[in-house]
Amino acid sequence: MATIIEALLAAIDHHQSGRLAEAATLYGRILEADPEQPDAAQLLGVLQAQTGRPAEGARLLRRALALRPVSAGAQSNLAGALQTMGDAAAAEAGYARALRLDPLLADAHASRAGALRDLNRVSEAARSAQRALALLPASADALVNLAETALAGRRAEEAERTARRAAALAPGSSAAWMMLGSARAARKRWNEAEAAYRTALDLAPGYGAAWGNLGSLLAGQGRFDEALAAFATAEQRGFCGPSLWSARGTAWLAMARPAEALADFDRVLEVRPDDAGMRWNRGFARLLVGDCEGGWPEFDWRRHDARAEPPWRRFAQPTWTGGDIAGHTVLLYAEQGLGDTLQFVRYVPLVAARGARVIVEVQRPLMSVLSGLPGMGQLIARGDPLPDFDLECPLMSLPRAFGTRLDDVPATVPYLHPDPERAAAWSDRLAAGPGLRVGLVWAGNPRFPGDALRSPRLAGLRPVLDVPGVRFYGLQKGPGREDLDRVPMPSSFTDLGPDIADFADTAAIMANLDLVISSCTGPAHLAGALGVPVWVVLPHSPDWRWLLEREDSPWYPNARLFRQTRVGDWAEVAGRVADALRNAALRTSA
Repeated sequence: MATIIEALLAAIDHHQSGRLAEAATLYGRILEADPEQPDAAQLLGVLQAQTGRPAEGARLLRRALALRPVSAGAQSNLAGALQTMGDAAAAEAGYARALRLDPLLADAHASRAGALRDLNRVSEAARSAQRALALLPASADALVNLAETALAGRRAEEAERTARRAAALAPGSSAAWMMLGSARAARKRWNEAEAAYRTALDLAPGYGAAWGNLGSLLAGQGRFDEALAAFATAEQRGFCGPSLWSARGTAWLAMARPAEALADFDRVLEVRPDDAGMRWNRGFARLLVGDCEGGWPEFDWRRHDARAEPPWRRFAQPTWTGGDIAGHTVLLYAEQGLGDTLQFVRYVPLVAARGARVIVEVQRPLMSVLSGLPGMGQLIARGDPLPDFDLECPLMSLPRAFGTRLDDVPATVPYLHPDPERAAAWSDRLAAGPGLRVGLVWAGNPRFPGDALRSPRLAGLRPVLDVPGVRFYGLQKGPGREDLDRVPMPSSFTDLGPDIADFADTAAIMANLDLVISSCTGPAHLAGALGVPVWVVLPHSPDWRWLLEREDSPWYPNARLFRQTRVGDWAEVAGRVADALRNAALRTSA
């Protein structure tokens, strides 16, 4: 009959050779024979954590530590199980305890880097990974964690180089391949990222985190059925916690299913109630369904997201949240995109009407078009020195300060006006010829994370240009103009882009048009603010401000919304827009 030591050695051989069922059986028999055998308890705990049962693994590892409290390896393994369960803080503390027992434990340094990164302590994470590499230069795990810290610091190219080193060093490391996939995804190399994730899964089909990452990638490409299947597999393989719920919640939002998204976001917040990014996501989902009362407070959590890039601004002055401001100077400032600023400057006159002197700070490209906005005491460009002020409030927090609901949105248009001289000059140029005058914008800012799904590009809207009785004017500036070299254009189209100097020019042109057709981007908001009829083409899952299903907008009474019925299907949207435009052109000519 084999001794316990012989049985333990046999179990370890099974474990190291990948015969996990046989290893688990032997470890269990050893513990039946000797319940106080610490090595069997520790190694069975590691095996359970490795095979998707981290809670059971943690129980066994605590048992091993009770039997051998000074085991640095058991402390580190317990920390790993806790990390798999999504408890980064407890994991980091566990790794720290392991390293106090054995400061030269390279694996603990490497794994602690991952926990520190999850806690957004990126510089500490990098030092921990570097320490692991100093102790063990051939540590693929340390390289993986170093790559993750680079990715957390938005250094995707460095992350990819480091992940490549890890995969070259340990081609059988599923973690290295998963990290390589994440680095490639950060660089928007979707096909290569998917290939790396699938390599990781070929090496380790039970790798729940890799299934979760693959699900996120597929959702970002609009492959929702595949994404949900990947998330389900991740859960089946034991990857169930805040990371999965967050990723799946974001996918639900992309599928225009905010109720399911909220359920997953709520799960995350039960575990991490102060997760600012998740509170912000929950605000987005609530606003998307029109829940302003629940949405605005959650949306304000964006200002507490330490991972935001660029970082949210901090002022010594208090934030105005809706109280008495008569006689005070209030700084209202842009914080996100140009379209956001154009949408929410409507509140500036309302703030001034409460007796405040209002300073408005906006993106420099909007200075000219906002110069005549009522209620401003001073307009300054972002980056210029700020004058003295008593209170501050970002423009996108003003709806909360005013308690805005869908039925009382300040939607009187126009609230912006074109420069009369520029409008007159453009009138002379655009007056000649019969037919409807229609402006066209087909692409937004490609740096916006969802722009590939929200921008139809010129090819997506090309069928609209075949409608007779319409003169089309291209208003596209910046990215997206390259489409003009790829798409044949009819004689009814005139490209005005090269002659548009700034947003004030765009406003002057729009004042002379019968209609603007635009994707979800800044010019759509400009047309809305000017009171010019605007048709906005929207992706299947729109930004929260456009709500769901409806064809109108409480923010812009002059807007008509054309939504995708299927993800990525702009042809159907363009067909409906073309039909509506054809009817409008017939009415005009009648």
